[in-house]
Parts: sequence; C-alpha cells; structure tokens
Amino acid sequence: MESINLQEVWVWALGILSGLLVIANFIEKVTRAVSVAKAPNERQDERLSIVEKRLEVVERKLANDDERFKDIRRGDHATQRALLALLDHGIDGNNIDQMKNAKEELNNYLIEK
Repeated sequence: MESINLQEVWVWALGILSGLLVIANFIEKVTRAVSVAKAPNERQDERLSIVEKRLEVVERKLANDDERFKDIRRGDHATQRALLALLDHGIDGNNIDQMKNAKEELNNYLIEK
C-alpha cells in the first residue's frame, strides 16, 4: 500500500473545497439571473393590478354618472312637457287637461328626486 502524506490530503481537501466554492458561486449566479429575468414581469403584474383597480373605480363612477344623466333627462322631459302645455294654453286658452297632466308629471319628478 502506498502511504498518503499530509501534503496530498491538503491538495485533495483544497480541490474539493474549491469545487464546492465554484458550484456555490454558479448557483448564486443562476439564481440572480433568474430573479433579474423575472423582475420585469413582477413590475408589470404590479402595474396591471393597479390599473385594474383604477378601472373598477372608473367603471363604478361611470355607472353612477349614467344613472344621474338618466335622471336629469327625465327631469328635462317633464319640464319640457310642462312648458309645452303652458305654451298651448297661452295660445288658445284650452288644453287644461294637458296642463294638469304636465303639472302632475313635473310634481312626481320633483317629489321622487
């Protein structure tokens, strides 16, 4: 049997430790490269979630505004009917039933509001 001296043991130990160091360094570099590659997707996902939340708020406000505009159109319609009834009555003095209906419609609109 061949005898192993202390110098050979140190050479082998340093070789193994150097190999482990190279492997650890390689794993660190790969991990860093993967995280750098994923970073744009993560930022993009964050931005998209912020935009989606804003879109929900804007859509809710838009729906509220749409309902408000419908209500305003109803009021304008009632006011225009009342004005038309007044004009008809002013011209010939008739159309009292039309004026009563217009008054009732305008009154209902103002009460419901």
